[in-house]
Amino acid sequence: MSYRYRITIEKLGPLQSHRQEEESLQFCADNHDPLLEIVKAIRAKRLLDMDRSASLAIGLKLLGEIVLEKRKDPLFAPLVLPIRNFTQQLKSLEPVSNTTKP
Repeated sequence: MSYRYRITIEKLGPLQSHRQEEESLQFCADNHDPLLEIVKAIRAKRLLDMDRSASLAIGLKLLGEIVLEKRKDPLFAPLVLPIRNFTQQLKSLEPVSNTTKP
């Protein structure tokens, strides 16, 4: 099964600025994975804060999908194994439970 997503990036301005910029980018991307579920799974591992976890999950899946599609292209071929290995390591990490043991 494949999924279609609309990705929106909005420039909010420099971190030190309180002014919002009126600049954004929107595009569609297809992916063979349910991205929102993957973001939840990465957030549950608590490796990073919520925003960085979402960035990692979405960035990795968007890049990974292109690398998978273009795996025979000499530009992308060297990325296949490192991305696969990183993804497998990430998946193997256990989620952090919300409960603490006595």
